Amino acid sequence: MRREHQGPPPRLQDSKGVLAWGGIKNKTAKLHKSYKALIGALLLLGALFLPFRLNAQTTHVKKGPVAISGWITFWDEGHKSIASFIKHADQIDRAYFELYKCGPDGLPARIKDATPELMAQVNAVARKNNVETWFTTGNYDVSISEHNKFWIQKFLYDGALRAKHIQMLVNFAKQDNLKGIQIDYENLLAGDKGAFTTFMNELDKAAKANGLMTGIALPAKFDSQGTWDDPQSRDYGAIGKATDQFVPMTYDYHWSTSPAGYITSPEWAEMCMKYAASVMEPGKIEVGYPAYGYDWVGTHGDTITWSKFLELVKKYKVKPIRDTTNSQELKINYTDEKGAKHEAWITDSVCLEYQANIVKRYKLYGMGVWYFGAEDESFWTVMKQVNSTQSETTFASKQVDSSILTADTVAPANVEFLTDNAAVDNSYAGPEGSKITIVQKQGKRWVDIVLKGTAWSFSGMGVARKNLDPLLKKGALQFYIRGAKGGENLDVGFVMEKGLAADEKIGFLNTVSLGGYCKVTTQWQLVTIPLADFPVNGYHFDENISQRVTGPFKFGRVSEFDVNLHAPGAEPVVEVLLSSIRVVPSFDSKAVERAKFKALQ
Repeated sequence: MRREHQGPPPRLQDSKGVLAWGGIKNKTAKLHKSYKALIGALLLLGALFLPFRLNAQTTHVKKGPVAISGWITFWDEGHKSIASFIKHADQIDRAYFELYKCGPDGLPARIKDATPELMAQVNAVARKNNVETWFTTGNYDVSISEHNKFWIQKFLYDGALRAKHIQMLVNFAKQDNLKGIQIDYENLLAGDKGAFTTFMNELDKAAKANGLMTGIALPAKFDSQGTWDDPQSRDYGAIGKATDQFVPMTYDYHWSTSPAGYITSPEWAEMCMKYAASVMEPGKIEVGYPAYGYDWVGTHGDTITWSKFLELVKKYKVKPIRDTTNSQELKINYTDEKGAKHEAWITDSVCLEYQANIVKRYKLYGMGVWYFGAEDESFWTVMKQVNSTQSETTFASKQVDSSILTADTVAPANVEFLTDNAAVDNSYAGPEGSKITIVQKQGKRWVDIVLKGTAWSFSGMGVARKNLDPLLKKGALQFYIRGAKGGENLDVGFVMEKGLAADEKIGFLNTVSLGGYCKVTTQWQLVTIPLADFPVNGYHFDENISQRVTGPFKFGRVSEFDVNLHAPGAEPVVEVLLSSIRVVPSFDSKAVERAKFKALQ
């Protein structure tokens, strides 16, 4: 998931301090020199064994088991980000000032909103409260509403320009009297991996020579590959060795141009952190945490803060529902004055505590919060409680204001995959010669699938994880289908999302043959397949051993609807259209038996 901040924030993400010895120095000033030397030695020795010490590159000591790091923006309305930092600096370990941005010339330049007066203000607060201060440099291009990879590629592949870029960053940090440089260059291509690693190594070498630290905010992934270009362009292990701070941006699981859904989830974040901690020192890693949400109409989402979310709740008289299945986040649905249907999601202190527990579980540094000023005030009260113990906690769920919530205890009437009201997150088809097209016209939505008919072919439609467990006994998969020629026989079913458990390491596929439930014609017809008809085990073809493996299929983790061709024929292509793909909680069993009988004729 990417981040699109630097203007009103869209997708999000993610300094070196000095021990506050002042009071101790004053008290020991009058002591005899030998006593002073002894006390100083003891203090230094004690510091080396403090449980919350970060790493060898910095003398900063964490203020609690879960360090609080986060971004301070200078562009937000009313400077709420600065106000939040000033109010809560006593709890904050690191501040990432959004000060610089790479431009079309491949060189960084200062952001105009970060005036000397504002910088003086936040720097004074940071010094008073022993907050490490870093600057962040990004590549968000307002003109295209996206991070501009070409700005970064310009210096990645030009040694002289890269050296100049690095020297400018070092000079900026020294000029602003900051402790570290954080890189937030996004939207790169997989092929940029080697060049980007070289850049980070050269930056770290130059920074260390000048007494500075380096860090990075980068796309999240839970294995060495990643699922799209940007995470594929980052070598976690190599970059982890070349930095003092490392924050995978575990947010924007659903983003501003995706269908509506949760922003992050504890399980996804933990999978990403577990991988990161396996290839570098855990003590430098921060869990990227979103203190924001989105308000979607269709696949257009506007970024919202907690205060804006509460305004919507009050204005449209709706009660949030907590997503207890995947994310712990809150969501609302409402219709605005123009008749547009909205779905808004946001995190709160319950989500926060789940993520903070990940830090304790894997002995990470802390949390990287995008961004200070967008959060609920309970963020700070919960974090005080979280940092009162090294054990994992469950404070927030007992304290959240339940008066604004609606209990999410009743299963939805339908679990929708692709309908007129629900869009999929992504789609794919293969091998070459196959394609999948999501069509939307006049408020109607369907999918056109073309599979290569002479080979094993596949297509998939990804969605936010669906929990079908409550519907297993009495529910059914339903959709409408029509074929281009009629007589098409395909396999349909689901893919299971990977997870942390030992039996969740593989994304198993689970399908049944469509031919057992209907005869496809050139006319639309409804197909109903009871969930109870799907096998208990799913399957996966392991290319390493060239054979199929099977394992328990967990219907609580469904993340795709698939249409595949497992019995190639003579036809060069097989084309079908499907609409209204959903799982219903009950169905007409007699109608299903009649359809099955008819399909066998």
